[in-house]
Amino acid sequence: MGIKGFFLLVAIAVLIRFAGNRLVPVIMPVGWKKTIAAGWVGGLIGSLSWQFGPQVAGVNVVMAFVGSGLGVIFLGLFPFIKILLTKPP
Repeated sequence: MGIKGFFLLVAIAVLIRFAGNRLVPVIMPVGWKKTIAAGWVGGLIGSLSWQFGPQVAGVNVVMAFVGSGLGVIFLGLFPFIKILLTKPP
């Protein structure tokens, strides 16, 4: 993966972030930088882990979308999981 792949993953992360804000604004994280970073990392892991779908610039596009979406959802649900796991005083 080169520079083109890097920017492709950034574009996928931005698309996932904007789609998430439109569909489920309640669980989307507040910081857009954190959301895009989580989407990029998820897209990178998804693209490198599974070999499914077309490749553009060394990136598996389908699995990059899946991994990016999962990364953003996990980041959005993390505060709720943290609340559920804490014990009441």
